[in-house]
Amino acid sequence: MNLLANARQAVLAVAADRPGGGRERERGARLGAVVLDEPVVVVRTERQDSRVVISVADRGAGIPAEALPHVFDPYYTTRRSGTGLGLPIAKNIVEGLGGTIAVTSRPHEGTTVRIELPARTGDAA
Repeated sequence: MNLLANARQAVLAVAADRPGGGRERERGARLGAVVLDEPVVVVRTERQDSRVVISVADRGAGIPAEALPHVFDPYYTTRRSGTGLGLPIAKNIVEGLGGTIAVTSRPHEGTTVRIELPARTGDAA
């Protein structure tokens, strides 16, 4: 939920700065080699090695390069109303499930958060 809330807030912040409320679609977010026209996209894929990949991509302003290494630091935020806990909590949950989480971002194009999880955790019942 934190990832989707962050993506939505990023898109709304950019839309507020655009003429007409940002309704135009002049560019898409990049997810791999695919350009996405929607402001927030969630993609789930399953790899052959029994891992699930979930990517949340947005067309927000992106994260500044100097901020990117700190996005998982508790209480680090670039938003005035942010707590800086959303991504650290998400990382804690993902890693607790045996997965990994990574963030990539391009200025003026948006941000993608990629989560990799085991398809099954623990013993199958």
